[in-house]
Amino acid sequence: ALFQLSISARQNNTTNMGKKRMSVPRGFLLLSWLLFVAVVTVMKIIANEQRPSAISPEFAEVQAKNHLFDCPVSSKGSSLIPESDAKLDGFKDNWTPPSPSDTPVFWHIPKSGGSSFKDMFSRCHRMVIASENGIRDGHDQDVRIGSFQTKDNPWAAVVNVDTTNVEGLQRAKNMCLAESGIAEVIVVRHIFESNILFDSTHQGRLFTVFRHPVDRAASLFAYLQYAKWEKTYNPEFAKMTIEEFAQSPYIEGNWLVRFLSNEHKSVLTEVNLLAAKKVVREKIFIGLLSETNETMDKFEKFFGWKYRVNPVAQEKCRKEFLDNGSNVNGVAIEKPKPGSKAYNLISSQNLWDLQLYEYIEHLFWDQDKYLRGVPDDYRLKDATCCTCNDPPTC
Repeated sequence: ALFQLSISARQNNTTNMGKKRMSVPRGFLLLSWLLFVAVVTVMKIIANEQRPSAISPEFAEVQAKNHLFDCPVSSKGSSLIPESDAKLDGFKDNWTPPSPSDTPVFWHIPKSGGSSFKDMFSRCHRMVIASENGIRDGHDQDVRIGSFQTKDNPWAAVVNVDTTNVEGLQRAKNMCLAESGIAEVIVVRHIFESNILFDSTHQGRLFTVFRHPVDRAASLFAYLQYAKWEKTYNPEFAKMTIEEFAQSPYIEGNWLVRFLSNEHKSVLTEVNLLAAKKVVREKIFIGLLSETNETMDKFEKFFGWKYRVNPVAQEKCRKEFLDNGSNVNGVAIEKPKPGSKAYNLISSQNLWDLQLYEYIEHLFWDQDKYLRGVPDDYRLKDATCCTCNDPPTC
């Protein structure tokens, strides 16, 4: 009413020129306008409080995970387990039913397609990842666990720790990474040392992508020919043939069995092979680089991953990485063929790994029993699109 009165006053001043002009103080007009704005603002606030939230439950969960987490004092200060007593009791067995407090832990095996799968986790599924990227831009100085977005990957967040080295694992433990629930996937390179992150109420679930030992060795050789940023880079590699590399001290010998049996120095025996098989059978959900599409589909089923941002764009992203990969070698090299000199030379250095890999291939298909009843293309079933909302809720 007060606003209408001020409008009427202006109209009378301009249309009734022959009549006595109405005089309205300017202060009164200003007061009327401020009162009108205040009333409208209050009405909007009331309406918004009564309106249901447009944020989907999935996105609300992501928002909650992005908050900083205060680590209880009682959870800090643990030290890494000595090698002789190394265990994997912080990781659930494959056959144990999942729990909301479980954290997927991706064991990144060098030159086995791990970079492509990490990109699918972060760029396509838009997950919050704990990896080597978490200490960029000074975040290695953070004292509270949290997440942030990097400039090169604005689609997903990373946790402010580095879980790919022993020192980083200790820091992540002290900052209560597992207890915080912030990371949707933790990337590690040392599985026994990463056991320290977990306890009886916050456990990890190991998964990885394996590659044939001969193919992996050939890919590593091609990579080391130009990877000047690596500590193991040697300019002599560029002058070698793969046969010469296979006979040099630089060729890896039974890398998988050594890491899975936690034996990095002594001569390997049948005991180490059996120990490695036990870890794979009980603790690791298996993927194969030779079966990339099937592998990603199985990961999504096993961990219950569905699209929640924009299914059309996310599916396109997934297909791009499955078809073309990422971190592809800058030097092309022909894969050694069975029976060739290079193949035989590399095999002779990896006899234990070859036996283990044959067992791994068998387990890859046998683990389908853990996915019974889960539909194909699970990622698309009841997928949600938070960017499709008006306004977007993510």
